[in-house]
Amino acid sequence: MRSIIIGAMLLFLNACAQTTLPSSVNATDWQAFGKQTALNGSLELSEDRIAKLDDTNRATPELIMAYQTGYQEGKEEYCQQSAYILGVQGAPYYGICDDLDPFFHNDYESGRLSTAGGY
Repeated sequence: MRSIIIGAMLLFLNACAQTTLPSSVNATDWQAFGKQTALNGSLELSEDRIAKLDDTNRATPELIMAYQTGYQEGKEEYCQQSAYILGVQGAPYYGICDDLDPFFHNDYESGRLSTAGGY
């Protein structure tokens, strides 16, 4: 129960964190931004969230698609790592791999709760 509450709080804090969109209108920059977002383990920004963050109306459908493509690339790479080791290291996990690997979260929790890292 405690881990569920902590996880929910982390998700909330991650969602509230200030996200800065790329200032360029270059699809490559938006793709790199999406990939880095996933490599950080962060949740994917929805189109609505991007629209709310986009104070200059630069997020065209093409740029949003580039972001989503980059996010998927980064997500695939992020989810290849050992969930157990991620947990041992005490890194936060926001559930981005749960649809790719149904055991990722359980492996992460096993690592987080283990004494392997000496935490």
